[in-house]
Amino acid sequence: MYAQLCKRLSEEAPNFDPPDGPCTFNRLLLNKCQDEFERRRRASEVWDGSDGTVLTPEEEEERAAAKRKMVGNLRFIGELGKLEIIHESILHRCIQQLLEKRRRRPVADLAEDLECLCQIMRTCGKVLDKPKAKPLMDQYFERMYQLSTNVDLLARIRFMLQDVLDLRAANWVPRKVAQVDGPRTIRQVREEAAHDLGVYIPPPTAHGPPRSSGPISPLAGVSSFFPPPGGNRTGMEDVFMGAVTLGTGPGVISSQPDKYGYDANGYGASVGGGGSYRPRQQQGNKHFNNQNFNRQQQNNQYNQQQNYSNIPTKDLPPRFKKILSHSTTGGTGGTDGEVSLRPAPSSMMLKPKTPGVLPQSALGNQQSSDHHHTSLPLAPQPQPPNQKPAPPLLHKDPPILIKQASTDKGRDKKKDRGPGRDEWLRRVKTVYEDLMKEQNLDEAVENYRSVKLPERLTSEAVQTAINFLLTQEESNRELGSQLIERLRADGLINVDRLFDGVKQVLGRLDDLVTDIPRVKSHMAGILGYLVGSGTLSLAEVAEPLEGGQHFPLFLLTLQTLHKLQGKSKLTQIFNDSKVNLLNLLPESDRTKEKLADLLEDRDLSFLFPLLRIQSDLWRALLADPTPHTFYKYIKDTLDVEHHTAPGFINALMTVLVKYITQETTMGSGCDPTVIPEKVVTEQELELLAKFKPVLQAFLHDHLTLQVTAVYALQVFTYTHNFPKGMLLRWFVNLYDLEIIEEDAFLTWKEDLSQDYPGKGKALFQVNQWLTWLQETEEDDEEDDDA
Repeated sequence: MYAQLCKRLSEEAPNFDPPDGPCTFNRLLLNKCQDEFERRRRASEVWDGSDGTVLTPEEEEERAAAKRKMVGNLRFIGELGKLEIIHESILHRCIQQLLEKRRRRPVADLAEDLECLCQIMRTCGKVLDKPKAKPLMDQYFERMYQLSTNVDLLARIRFMLQDVLDLRAANWVPRKVAQVDGPRTIRQVREEAAHDLGVYIPPPTAHGPPRSSGPISPLAGVSSFFPPPGGNRTGMEDVFMGAVTLGTGPGVISSQPDKYGYDANGYGASVGGGGSYRPRQQQGNKHFNNQNFNRQQQNNQYNQQQNYSNIPTKDLPPRFKKILSHSTTGGTGGTDGEVSLRPAPSSMMLKPKTPGVLPQSALGNQQSSDHHHTSLPLAPQPQPPNQKPAPPLLHKDPPILIKQASTDKGRDKKKDRGPGRDEWLRRVKTVYEDLMKEQNLDEAVENYRSVKLPERLTSEAVQTAINFLLTQEESNRELGSQLIERLRADGLINVDRLFDGVKQVLGRLDDLVTDIPRVKSHMAGILGYLVGSGTLSLAEVAEPLEGGQHFPLFLLTLQTLHKLQGKSKLTQIFNDSKVNLLNLLPESDRTKEKLADLLEDRDLSFLFPLLRIQSDLWRALLADPTPHTFYKYIKDTLDVEHHTAPGFINALMTVLVKYITQETTMGSGCDPTVIPEKVVTEQELELLAKFKPVLQAFLHDHLTLQVTAVYALQVFTYTHNFPKGMLLRWFVNLYDLEIIEEDAFLTWKEDLSQDYPGKGKALFQVNQWLTWLQETEEDDEEDDDA
């Protein structure tokens, strides 16, 4: 469902970014998926217990929750792949990373990755298993087969791998695809019980007792084996017809009962020789079966005799009258040469066929015999013919007395529970207060350790500490940040709990402005120190600030890092984080020009040295559109070290494409939904040829820069809704003019980068031409080999 929601959003959500810097919903979603995929190992490493410590029950619960989240994220990624939101090449790369062999890494440590692999294969394996990708899929499954036979892996993981192997062997059809889920009717339940357990529960009648009113009459089952006078039978009667044989005779194998009606095994001898059959529920616990059997036997003796004596005989055939009259006298054999059709009084045929789990109303009659543990039931005692049998005595358990605990004990028990949440947090705050007084970091670490804070309160403790530090002076804030760093390094604070605590503070940051006017500057000082010390990453700090939340907190954090770490170190940290700074600006300021002004005001322009280059190049080209003058301007104003920077190539290609198309195919009066006339396209080709020397001067023999130029063209067409025929026309022109080589086009085709929007639609428009280009190159290579 969430994947389908993302599909709708990717198609219909508006684009809030300017045309020259698009950042669509797809891009944000893919970045988030990539982050979660790459963080999966960190989540598992936190709970691996590599230091040999045993996890507490709370930590085990958190570990299980983190694992469920990790596997759920992989399933979500697979669902996105099924809907083609994520390209198949990305899914293949995820699978390859999950199957990747690593040196000095035991096979047992692959369990988490293999579980994720099985989840993504079950979700989108059918989509990936295409003829074109068959060699790759065969390699994956060969590796999975080898791992499924490796005894070093947990049996659960090996069975999971085998299930995926079986799923592919069955052409990706699950084994339970035909199973009907959902509610079932009472009729279906009865039929299933009859088929699986041999238990028949007759439906309630209008005049009969409710199902839970007591034992079923011994003849209730017999009546269902005979059709009604009209000859019609219900479906349940068809089920049981032939299942039980009444009477004895040739070919019927039966046990020889003793004088009490039991066979050698202690079971009642059934009429059809079925006395040894027991339902599955009654075959597991021998002790329970014997107790249950004894209880039911005692109750059934009285019920059977009483029920037979009350049956009206005027409507019965003569043979049944004889049987009933004989049964009331306690006889055991037939007369006049007839064989009795009634089972022995103690036979299991006369036991009510009830489900394995009795209703609560039927448990009362069984409580009395809980003290019996013998496997042989009690023998029936003969009764005088004219005396009504007395019901068996019921032993009632003594009532349970509930004593109210004294008030003093209740208070003692409450005291034994330990400190409450507020008391824990007060102790943590005391540690930081003592640190401000004593200025002794080592002592503060030991004081925190002695608190023995429960893991579940760590994030709230971090929130309490930061809220306290926000009210302190700069030197004390730095000292408190050092304590947080030490606690994280010593393993007293989990990094995820630390991040959760930071997010909780950020969630209430606006509420603190009244009491602390410069709260954002103070918070930036704490975050800057934590990022600079490696306690938190810059990407983690940026996550809750996306969309301009708490602006300009992130820029203030960068300024703090610049002050603490210097220009070169900050540049390295920023580049490694891959943070999109435009996403951290308010919507109204989300332009490159505005970003350039903000960075310049805060002395951070060195982070984006080429941020203004595109606007500067555009103004220079409009001032003098001759290629020679334009090239001279670039050489005079731009340092040589930036000539091979991807940002410069992107700006150069974008400016030239924009200028050439405005002068020709996208000028005033041109309809982008219609292919331009031949005269206009020839003018476009001629103008591109004029600027060929400028492009070749920076792109020649630089394959990666040529790929960057292709991406710039892709983004330009994407921002203009792909004018009809433009992308293919420019691909052909750039190739014919030898500005872009065929290797660059093919590399662009296979590249998996998601930094540039519109790749899917662009590939669709030029795929046929790229296929021709690839075949032409292969033919040329064969000719060279010959």
